[in-house]
Amino acid sequence: MSRHPFDLLMELDTPDIRLDCAALHLARDAFPDLNMTVPLRTLDDLAARVSDERPGLAANLRYEALRKVLVGDFGLTGNRDQYYDPDNCYLNQVLARRVGMPLSLSIVWIEVARRLKWPVAGVGLPGHFVVRIDDPERLVIVDPFNDGRTLGLDECRRIVRQRFGRSVRFSRSLLAPVDARGILARLLRNLRNVYLAANELPRVACVIQRMAALEPGNGQHLQDMAAICCRLGDLRRAYAHLAAYLHRMPGGQDSGQVLGNLRQLRAALVALN
Repeated sequence: MSRHPFDLLMELDTPDIRLDCAALHLARDAFPDLNMTVPLRTLDDLAARVSDERPGLAANLRYEALRKVLVGDFGLTGNRDQYYDPDNCYLNQVLARRVGMPLSLSIVWIEVARRLKWPVAGVGLPGHFVVRIDDPERLVIVDPFNDGRTLGLDECRRIVRQRFGRSVRFSRSLLAPVDARGILARLLRNLRNVYLAANELPRVACVIQRMAALEPGNGQHLQDMAAICCRLGDLRRAYAHLAAYLHRMPGGQDSGQVLGNLRQLRAALVALN
């Protein structure tokens, strides 16, 4: 059986992963007939329209050009009415519907800027994803979910405090750029949580498979897959995932518990036969 294109992309070095292509391949699990040419052409067209604004080199001027096209002309904004709609996570749907969640909207800003070779990166504020536009003299923080408005340090601090109180201390380190793997990991976590809340377990299983491809050294994904397979009644696959986890991490702190779970699954499979 051929491997999923997202899984193949994840074998590349992080700087070589194209975020737009990875996000669109990820969408194939929900939209198997997806024609990637259409959303990629939309991103190309948006970049061309931003370039036509001839903004110059300063970060604030590039921000104004991006906002004029992406928000003013294209109408890209946050989906406040249906925030937990899974379509908000899929890049093809975000471009078609022109609404999304903070992370997926940020991907559009990042990918349009990448086509122009502008230094725009994602920023993983706890609880709210934004983007940063840099030049040698200044940094512009942009909130794509809220119509592309700019954020000062005090506003970033307030966002973190509103979501986490004093449990998360704000510092400038939270404004560090997030690479493609970090963005995709956060996108997958969002999707997993959305589908878990809706009890769409087959969708959850697909998402965890992609998480395992993104982070092959994280054995927790194998345990999570085993748990989902059990809930779906697929005990053989659950057994296989737990056995793979033990093979990969034989000295893990929870290896005893996993062995116990394997014995229970083996007994259940014998009873089925």
